[in-house]
Amino acid sequence: AFEVTKWPLGNQGLLYDRSWMVVNHNGVCLSQKQEPRLCLIQPFIDLQQKVMVIKAKGMEPIEVPLEENEQAQVCQSKVCADRVNTYNCGEKISSWLSRFFGRPCQLIKQSSDFQRSAKIRGKDQSAGATATLSLVNEAQYLLINRSSVLELWQQLNASDENGKEELFSMEDLISRFRANIITNGTRAFEEEKWDEISIGSLHFQVSGPCHRCQIICIDQQTGQRNQNVFQKLSESRERKVNFGVYLMHMSLDLSSPRFLSVGSQVLPVLKENAKHHDLPAS
Repeated sequence: AFEVTKWPLGNQGLLYDRSWMVVNHNGVCLSQKQEPRLCLIQPFIDLQQKVMVIKAKGMEPIEVPLEENEQAQVCQSKVCADRVNTYNCGEKISSWLSRFFGRPCQLIKQSSDFQRSAKIRGKDQSAGATATLSLVNEAQYLLINRSSVLELWQQLNASDENGKEELFSMEDLISRFRANIITNGTRAFEEEKWDEISIGSLHFQVSGPCHRCQIICIDQQTGQRNQNVFQKLSESRERKVNFGVYLMHMSLDLSSPRFLSVGSQVLPVLKENAKHHDLPAS
C-alpha cells in the first residue's frame, strides 16, 4: 500500500494505481497468493520527480521512471483473462526483484496508449460503459466502510475465547482489504445498499460487491498468513465472502484536474429497493 492524503485521478482510477505488475520468468503475473512477500515491497510515487522509489528490507532503494521509454518494447500480458499491452521496466529493476524474491522476476507496466474496458454491472449500463481499467481485477476503485471492518474485528475478537492468539489491530484488518477508499460515519455494511456516491465534487457509480479471496488472510506488514479472517468473514456473511464495493468514476468534465482528498464528505444515493435510513455524511 502507498498511503496519501490527496491524490490525482487518472482515466483508469487513482493516477498510477495498479499500473505495474511483477511477473515470473514466463511472464505470468505474481500475486500475493503465490508470493506473499510482495506486500513487503514499499513503493513511493514522487509526482514532481516523475519516479517511483521502491524499497524493501535488506535492499538498496531503486527508482523506476513513471513514464515509459520511447524505445520500450511492447509485449502482451494477461490480467483476469484480458490481454493487455505492457512493456518491460528494464534489467536494473528486474535484477533487484529477482534478488529479493530469490527467483527470476521482471517489472512490467501497462502501456499508456492501451485501453482495457471494464465489464459494467448494474442497472445503468451506459453510465460507466466507457470506464477503462489499469491492471486491476474488475473496477477502478475499491471502497470499504470502517464500521463494517469494526463489526468483523469484534467477531474475530469474540471468537478468540482462550486469548492464545494475538489479535489483529483495526488498522491491520483494514490493510488486509487493500482498498483505495475508506469511509467512516455510516452503519456496518450500509455501503452494500448504495447505488452511487459523491465524494467531494466527484461522482462514482457503485458497480457491485467485491468477492474476496484468500489474500485477506495475509498480514500486509509481515506477509504471514492467518485463515481466521477468511473463515470468520465467510461465517458472518452466510458463505458469501463479499466485503467492500467496487466503484467507477463518472466524469462529466475531463479537462480540469481531479483529486480525491482525505476528509472529503461522502454522500451516498441508495438503491431503489433499499430501505431508507437517515444516512449521516461520512
